[in-house]
Amino acid sequence: IYDYKEKKARVIFGPELVMLGPDEQFTQLSLSGGKPKKPNQIKSLCLLLGPDFATDIITVETADHARLSLQLSYNWHFEIGDKGEAAAAKLFSVPDFTGDACKAIASRVRGAVAQVQFDDFHKNSAKIIRSSVFGIDANNKVRDVFKFPQNSLAITSIDIQSVEPVDQRTRDALQKSVQLAIEITTNSQEATARHEAERL
Repeated sequence: IYDYKEKKARVIFGPELVMLGPDEQFTQLSLSGGKPKKPNQIKSLCLLLGPDFATDIITVETADHARLSLQLSYNWHFEIGDKGEAAAAKLFSVPDFTGDACKAIASRVRGAVAQVQFDDFHKNSAKIIRSSVFGIDANNKVRDVFKFPQNSLAITSIDIQSVEPVDQRTRDALQKSVQLAIEITTNSQEATARHEAERL
């Protein structure tokens, strides 16, 4: 809530009944929304502290130039200790926290995917994405949380909802390799069953 006369802002932690002064006005937040994220899609008077989730679609390219469209969902919340003025000011220090967080995560994922071959990524996509975003600790384990110190935002988990090749040829090649893998498995099972039957 901003006071135009005093040129001062105050933050109210809800749910709360608020009475505006004669020169006070609500500050409208303009947040990124949609899939993929676009700026100025959501207008809001309140900043939800979470826990909640955000979904984004990003395009990445592997080391062997396979372009993929990833749909990722992130769980987030704001970590606030005391509800003092400093903590409140920190919350609003990033005007569009969703856009900012999604851009930061997307750039980390793109960087990690660009270093691996398509086949590698196809087999270990969850591990590659999680370790690129959360980082690895001293014990070589993926960390549990990715924090934004500017505004106390914490990303606690990432769900990979879909991985789709953008290029039609890559899509066809992937479908062919999956069919081939199924065929090989089926043939080996048939051979094992036939061998068992002959033995009996």
